Amino acid sequence: RSSDLYQKEFKPKDYLQTYYSPDSEAYRNDLFLSFLLKQLHETFISGDVKGGTLIDIGCGPCIYQIMSACEAFKEIIATDLSDANRCEYEKWLRNEPGAFDWSSIGERVCELEGDRSKWPEKEKKIRLMVKQVLKCDRSEE
Repeated sequence: RSSDLYQKEFKPKDYLQTYYSPDSEAYRNDLFLSFLLKQLHETFISGDVKGGTLIDIGCGPCIYQIMSACEAFKEIIATDLSDANRCEYEKWLRNEPGAFDWSSIGERVCELEGDRSKWPEKEKKIRLMVKQVLKCDRSEE
């Protein structure tokens, strides 16, 4: 099964370093990430998408997709198939040494919201809002 292969072979640390680290070429040249951050910001700032609980299905090891959403929901539940992805995500939530540093992307989101320096506050807010990180295998019935 492809989900077994993904579970076995996907390396979240390599993925994060390749696509989201400010040191990476992909990050420096990535118009797609800028587009995503802007679209997510506009979606959640509009007030049209809001509620009590946001369930992020297939979050991977990433939190960028909930950075703007945390302003529109009361709590967040993150889900992913990969044990390694969930472990990496939880490591960031617990602010453990070696966790990926999302500050460069978080500052970009805060800049879209009007104040780049608000990232430390948003970071704390996200950590409090994510109530669970659960396994979710969409390939099973």
